[in-house]
Amino acid sequence: MPRVRFASLAKVAECRVGETIFDAGGKVSAGIETACVGKGTCGLCRVKILAGNDALTPYTDEEFRHLGNVFHITQVRLACRARIVAEPGTSPSAPGSDPAVAEIVVEPTPKRAKKTAARPG
Repeated sequence: MPRVRFASLAKVAECRVGETIFDAGGKVSAGIETACVGKGTCGLCRVKILAGNDALTPYTDEEFRHLGNVFHITQVRLACRARIVAEPGTSPSAPGSDPAVAEIVVEPTPKRAKKTAARPG
């Protein structure tokens, strides 16, 4: 069974093929930010893939729209669009392979700075 490890949180989620990184984060309360609850429209659920990208679906149009075409540099994906398609480190047709663990780090989105009014002095 594929596992997703949130390295900075020291949490591991057991997943099934077909689930997303967003689903995995929900299982272990990883705190992945979202406004659209996994529909691919807000772009907030960014995660950095440290290992195991070979076990995820290809980069999607929604990811391109929110993140651009620099995945090969940043390794950042949208958790709601990155779906598990195989055991990490294996091909879907390689029975008995020793699967690696997909390690991801949740990239926090910047908090909006609070605007403060200047006090007359």
